Formats: sequence, C-alpha cells, structure tokens
Amino acid sequence: MKIKLERLFFGTIFFQILATQGVLFFIIFNFFGNWELKKLVHPISFFVVSSVFFLKSAKSVKATFIDLLFFGYLSILFVFMFFNVDNMEGYYLVFREVFLLFILIYIFHQVEISEEKWNQIVQFLFLLLIGNTIFIFLTSYMGPEKFMTWVTGRYVWGIDPEYKIKISNFYKFWRSPALIGDAASVGYFSVFSYIFMDDIQKFRKKKYFALIPLFFSFVRSAYLVFLVYEFLKFFTIKKNLKRLILVLKIGVPIFIGILFFLSNYSILSTTSLLERFELWSIDYELEYNYLFGGAIGNVGGGARGEGFIATLDSYWLFLFFSSGIIGVFLALTFILEKSRNTNKFLFTLIAFGIAGFFVNLTQSIVFLAMFPLLFISIKKNNGSQRD
Repeated sequence: MKIKLERLFFGTIFFQILATQGVLFFIIFNFFGNWELKKLVHPISFFVVSSVFFLKSAKSVKATFIDLLFFGYLSILFVFMFFNVDNMEGYYLVFREVFLLFILIYIFHQVEISEEKWNQIVQFLFLLLIGNTIFIFLTSYMGPEKFMTWVTGRYVWGIDPEYKIKISNFYKFWRSPALIGDAASVGYFSVFSYIFMDDIQKFRKKKYFALIPLFFSFVRSAYLVFLVYEFLKFFTIKKNLKRLILVLKIGVPIFIGILFFLSNYSILSTTSLLERFELWSIDYELEYNYLFGGAIGNVGGGARGEGFIATLDSYWLFLFFSSGIIGVFLALTFILEKSRNTNKFLFTLIAFGIAGFFVNLTQSIVFLAMFPLLFISIKKNNGSQRD
C-alpha cells in the first residue's frame, strides 16, 4: 500500500526542484547582503523532504530485504568514511555523493501523488526552463564578462572559487550558468524536464522547449542521455523497426556529413574522452579492495584539491572505488527493485547508466534532486498508475 503524503510532500518536491537553481538563490540572497545562504538551500531541502517523510510515515515505512542489505552495507561504508575524511565539509560532500541519492530514491519510491499535482510540478519545471533559457540568451547578448559582472558583481573566467558559478566556452559559444550555476547542470536539468514532460500527454508539445537550453548547454553527456533515450524509444516501436533500413540508407550518409562538418570545429572532439581513459588507467596509489572498495572519501568530493581524483568523470568508477564490486551490484539491484515496469523508465535508466561512465553524476545537485523524482508513483485520474 502506497504512502499518501500529497499535502505535505507536494511543497517539499517544489522546494527540492527549486534548490537546483543556485544562481537564482545567489541573486536573491546577495540582494539581502548574505549570498552564503545559497549554500544551505540544497541541504535544507533534503532535510525537509526526509523529515516530512519519516515523521508522517513512521508507522508505515516499508523495507525490503534488498533495502536492509543495501543500507546495512552503506552503514559500514559510513564508518570507513570517518577514517578517510578529516573535516566537516568532506563529510558532507561524501554523504551527498555516496548516500544521498539512494536515500531519496527510497523515500520517493514510497510516495504517491495525484496526476493533477504532478502536472503542476512539471509545469513548474517548464517555467524554470523558460527562466534558464532567458538567462542563456542574456549571456550571448551581453557577453560573459558583462553577464557575470551583472549577476555576481565581478568577472572570474571559469568557475568562481567562492561563488561556485561557472562561465566557460565551447568553441565559439558561451556555456552559460543560466539560473542554475554551470552549463552541465543546465543540460541535465533540461533533459530531466524533457523526460518528465514526455510522460504526460498535455506536455508532449511543450517538451520540445526543453531542447533549447539542452542544446545551448553544449554538454555532450547530456546530449548522450537524450539521444539514447530517444533512440531506444523510437526503435522499440514495431512500425519504426520497418523504417530502420530506410533511415539507415538516408540517415547514415547525412550523419557522416554532419560529423565531418562538426569535426572541423572541434565540436565532436574526442580529446577529452581519450584524456579520461588515460587518466583512469593511471595508478593513483589508492588503497581499495576490488570487492569492498574502501576508498570512500579519498575519491570524489571528499578529495577536493587532489586534481582529477576529485572528479574522476565516471560515476561507476567513483562508486567502485568507494564501495567495490559488492557496492555497485547492490546499488544496481536496489535501483532495479524500485523501478517502474515501463519501457520509458528502462530507457531512462539505460541512458543515465551509459552517461555515468563519462561523468560523475552525483556531483550534480540537479541529478541528486531530479533523478529520485522518477520513482514517485503518480495516481492518474482514472485510478491507474502512470506509464
């Protein structure tokens, strides 16, 4: 039996989504003279979500055997964390990157809200997409220096070491932080919004608006998620399979031509990917076990200031070092157990699973806030669950 938390949980979902808009909160809090408060928004959103859930549902929370096994294993890793991290910021970052995602999936899997309420949430995403798109175009219109000075009061190329707002470029295009804080997060916010809207009939046309900020994010891993999702969705429809040969005959030459054109502008350069493969192959002198990991806190956010080892650019490598083969297996089993039995859900998991080889997903607040929302049960007006 699903736990119904609509009245209290409805607001917390809005708050969690809004917590992804780091630049927006920076502007608001900076106006009142205390921009540092923006750092607290996401931790507070997690605290509010989890508190509302456990206080309201203390007597009816469900736990499967996989839940007990997986969270028991995470508890052991939590102990190891204290041997590898030596400051409060490190503890928080490790908790956020290793544990937070699974806690939120566990919570949202037990939540059911009405179709009407869910549509309001998706409409809110659409409005945020509009706001982010406006800020992207403002970046192009004003240029990076004027834009960053207008937003933060100063211009720092790349990531601002204090404000953590990032401006960069991709070939001749500016990668805008928009309302979120960095282009990668803008890309993932857009692709999540697209997937959510694709699940609702009334948003089937509006969803294409999400492709604007997605395209102008110039984040190839976000492009990959979108393309894998759409490819699987398209070619699992029987009538489309018949068109595959025609698509290949016409599409392959066009695709090769596009690749050739884009390669002249380094847009499809594989240099960064090859550099990652080379870096992944280096012996980092990490103390870890293939089965149990044990390097939790020595990779990812807990290893800030340690160069590439602090990012790794691979969620699966990060999870392997942190929790070992056992941890990766339990994480996949946990996610699959909580998954909805639909094609679109499976395609989404596959798309993000592939992207996870090339980017450390849980270092993104957008991913942490929005991926767990996929697991919410939506009760349609006719009483059925969403597809």
